[in-house]
Amino acid sequence: MIQRVQSLFLFFSAIFSITIIYNFPVLYDETAEYFLRDNFSYPRLCMFLSAGLSIFSVFQFRNRKRQHLIVSFARLMLTLAFFLIIILHLDEKSFGLGIFLLIIPFLSLIAANYFINRDEKLINSADRIR
Repeated sequence: MIQRVQSLFLFFSAIFSITIIYNFPVLYDETAEYFLRDNFSYPRLCMFLSAGLSIFSVFQFRNRKRQHLIVSFARLMLTLAFFLIIILHLDEKSFGLGIFLLIIPFLSLIAANYFINRDEKLINSADRIR
């Protein structure tokens, strides 16, 4: 369902992940800026997977446990992308704006997970009343 709060957070996470890939430099040195779209294959793949999982999770609203699992896996993909950027490509380069902006989709996935859990508790409490 599109009107739920977690759906907005999931869409925001997907859109911002794609925006980071194409518009913000992740690393830079004296001669060039390094964008995810150009130089980083594995971190870029993890970011696309995270964005795709976020959008797929919106349509799993009938099964909240599966939605929770998919969102957790999307968070894992963002974390993996972050560490791959740091481990594989930080020899003598400085951090760009994109590496810090990875926190925003991660936090929106955490907020989506919170609202998914809140929906689950609401449904369980309604089942107890019946």
